[in-house]
Amino acid sequence: MTGRPPEIHRMPQLLDRWTYRTTPTVVFGRGCLDELPDHVRRIADGPALIVTDKGLVEAGVVERVTDELDRADIVATVWDEAEPEPPTVSVDACAQAIREANPAVVLGLGGGSAMDTSQIAACVVTNGGKAEDWIGVEVVRKPGVPTISIPTTAGTASEVTGNAVMVLPDRSNKLTVVSPFIYPQTALIDPALTDSVPSHITAATGMDTFCHAAESFITRRATQHTRQPAADALRRTLEFLPRAVADGTDREARDQMAYACLQAGYSLANAGVILVHGLAHAIGARARIPHGVANTVGLLPVMRMTADRNPALMAQLADPLGVAADIVDPTERARAAVAVIERLVDQVDLPTTLREVGVERDWLPELAAATLSNTRVVHNSPVQPDAAELTRLLEGIFAY
Repeated sequence: MTGRPPEIHRMPQLLDRWTYRTTPTVVFGRGCLDELPDHVRRIADGPALIVTDKGLVEAGVVERVTDELDRADIVATVWDEAEPEPPTVSVDACAQAIREANPAVVLGLGGGSAMDTSQIAACVVTNGGKAEDWIGVEVVRKPGVPTISIPTTAGTASEVTGNAVMVLPDRSNKLTVVSPFIYPQTALIDPALTDSVPSHITAATGMDTFCHAAESFITRRATQHTRQPAADALRRTLEFLPRAVADGTDREARDQMAYACLQAGYSLANAGVILVHGLAHAIGARARIPHGVANTVGLLPVMRMTADRNPALMAQLADPLGVAADIVDPTERARAAVAVIERLVDQVDLPTTLREVGVERDWLPELAAATLSNTRVVHNSPVQPDAAELTRLLEGIFAY
C-alpha cells in the first residue's frame, strides 16, 4: 500500500477533570403538567404543599395544578406568600408553613422567586436555623423536604440549578445558597404555563436566559460540556425571544424559549456566571427591580469591557451569536459579538440605564462594593475590575 497514511482526527483537548450536576429527573414538553401526579407519587405517598404567589392564584395557574392533583386524589395545600426577589424573612415564613403542613412533597410553582423560596425553605426545615444561616457554598448539611419545581416563566432555570438566591435583610445585596441539596428531585417544564406571561415579563425573563448562556460560555469554569448547551440557548434566544415578546400567542416561540431556558440552566449550574449577575444582584436588591431587568442593565457594559480586555475570548462567543465567519480578526469578532447583543437588547425594549430603574448616583460606590463582595462570581469572571474601575463602569451606565 502506497501513499500518505490516513490522517488522525483528534478530538479537542478536554479539561483533566470536571463535575456535572443537574436535577435528577427533568420532564419537558407542552402539556406535561398532566404527569405531575405520577412524579409526586414517585417521590413520596402523601400530601403536597404548593409554594407560589398570589398573582398565579388570581391567574388560575394554581388551580390548574391543584386540579391535576385532585384527579389523582393527592391532597394539596397552597402557600401563596412568595415574594419577588425573596427576602430572607419570606423564606423563613415559607419554612414555617412547610413545618406546619408537614407535606411529603413541596411544589415550587412560579418564576425563580417561588422556586428558590421553596428550595431553600425545604432545606431550612431539615437543617434547622434560619434561611440566612445557609448562605454560601456547600454549607447546607443534609437534604431538605423533597421538592418538585414547576416554572411558569422561561428565564431563571431554578428548576435545574443548585443555586437559590435571597435578598439580605438590609437589602444591600442578593446572596446565594449553593448546594447539591438545592436541586429539586424533579423539574416539570410545561411551556404552556408561559403562554399568558405578559410581554414585559417575557422580555425580562428571556434576557435572564440570554445572560445565563452568554456569561456561562465565557466563565473561567466553562468547559466544552457546558458550552454546548449554552451555545444552543444563545441561538434559540436570538431567534425566538423577539418573537415571544412581540406575540405571546406564538406557541413555537414559547416552546423554544422554554427549551433555551433549560439549556442555559444546564450551563449555568455547572459553569456559573460572571460580573453581569454580580451587578444584577446588587442593583436588584437595592432598587427592587426584576432580576432580568437588572441583568439587562449590566449586560452590555460588562460585555464591552470583556471585549476590550480579552477580545480572543469574546471572539469565541461570536460563533454561537452568528457572527459571519469572514470576520476573522479577534478584535473585530469581539466587537461584532457585542453588536449582536446590542441589537437583541434594542429588540426587547428593556431599561438600559441605572437612572431608569431608580438607582441614585450616590449609591454607586456601595453597588460596586456589594458586587465585589460576591467573590464567587468575581473569581469566575474573565475580567476582574477593582472598586474604582467598577464604580466608573456604573457611572457610565447611570444615564448612558
